[in-house]
Amino acid sequence: MMRTTALYVLAGLALVGCDRLPSPPATAPITPGTAARAASGAANLVVNVTDDTTAQNETPIAVNPRNAQNFVVGGNDWNYNDGCSVNASLDGGRTWTATLPNGFLPGVTKYTNDPAVAGTGSYDYGGDPAIAFGPDGVAYYACFGYQATPPYNVALLMSRSTDGGRTWLKGGAAEPLTQVSVWQGNGISKGSTGQFPDHEQMHVAVDGTIYVTWAQFTGSSSHSPVYVAVSRDGGRSFSFAQKVTSGSVRSDQDQRIVTDPRTGYAYLTFDNSIQGGKGTAMYVSVSKDRGATWSAPVQLGTFVNPVCLFPPYCFNISGAPFRGPGSYPAPAFDPVRNRLYVAYSDIVNGRGQIFLTWADAGDLTQWTSPTVVAANTAGDRLNVELSVEQSSGRVDAMFYDRGYTGNTLVDVTYASSADGGVSWSSTRMTKKGFDPAQYGVPSGSGVRPFIGDYTGIVSLPGGAAMAWTGPGKTYGALPTNYEIYFGSATP
Repeated sequence: MMRTTALYVLAGLALVGCDRLPSPPATAPITPGTAARAASGAANLVVNVTDDTTAQNETPIAVNPRNAQNFVVGGNDWNYNDGCSVNASLDGGRTWTATLPNGFLPGVTKYTNDPAVAGTGSYDYGGDPAIAFGPDGVAYYACFGYQATPPYNVALLMSRSTDGGRTWLKGGAAEPLTQVSVWQGNGISKGSTGQFPDHEQMHVAVDGTIYVTWAQFTGSSSHSPVYVAVSRDGGRSFSFAQKVTSGSVRSDQDQRIVTDPRTGYAYLTFDNSIQGGKGTAMYVSVSKDRGATWSAPVQLGTFVNPVCLFPPYCFNISGAPFRGPGSYPAPAFDPVRNRLYVAYSDIVNGRGQIFLTWADAGDLTQWTSPTVVAANTAGDRLNVELSVEQSSGRVDAMFYDRGYTGNTLVDVTYASSADGGVSWSSTRMTKKGFDPAQYGVPSGSGVRPFIGDYTGIVSLPGGAAMAWTGPGKTYGALPTNYEIYFGSATP
């Protein structure tokens, strides 16, 4: 859940990889889930997934390739268990498994949502959720576990579900989760003195190969190499992690992997600060042997002025500050046109905008000049997520959008292109906007405005499904009830 740079690490942030404090148990009553049609049209469905009393943020989404009605969403869960949340739907997103009391991944923290019932994990809190389905319909969930006391160990854990995300491995000795993070060779993942793994991402190829990638901040330097671990046995074990580095440049992060379903080639994108700064360039590396080796990274583009929403260190858009997604490359592979697309946000001419660039998969050294996605400069656009419908090549994108309210409030926009990014249609998914500076997550006795660092989108033949963070009903005096929202839309 923590996206930062070595600059912030060297500034002495304590437990920078954790970014959480345990929250008290929720005692307010739970209201039933609600579904509504988006203001943009009757074909679009929007549902409050979590509908509880305490916050969730950072919202990956996955769809079952064997059942297009089966979705799973994740999140950082700020309820008493302080771990990773999980909700599943078997009816196309209209209804979801309940958040309380059991809507969290077992086996991560020492807690459940009942103070009288112990959890099956060994960590004090968890975060950075990543979700994917395998080709056989098995769901996978990766989540970090954090230790709040010395030696501040951090572990990257993986669980599995064989019933569409309704139940997961129990954790503990009975059904232990798999530890992915063994990059130092001794199985120890330290989180002290600024050393920590960050923001893992997961991708499952059509042959069942599971890729998990993360950035490893060293804490003692400004270097943060990207690592990739691979499983070929359904997440029961992982290979020794491979380090993918850009050589003399520094501070790699925001890593993502996608694959070509025809060749099995895997493409890894990330951004890099080039010896200082924040995410000033983007890179790509390819593996042609299912993650055993990776090519030397190639620079695919640069940022003009990358969005940086990390107060008090940076906040470079207008309005009251809040912690939110910055600029990072979001890749998607198009097997119809044989292209690797990358979308990203960048501040150009005083506005955060969404850009798209692409390269033919046969030559990753030649990238197109960036073009604006669904051009609109009425307000800042942030946090793009990208997906491609594999049979048609339709490109789907979602992003936070302040263009509906004179650059004041945040909404969600869905945009799609049927011609490889030449032209776009777009629709407003949210019924009304909100100001992320006025909501947040529990932080001691107060509130920290933290909308989360990423959202999620998946493409389907008839449209796209997506998940994002939005405000819910306030319980008590503090507005600490971010919710996960699900939306489905047709182009």
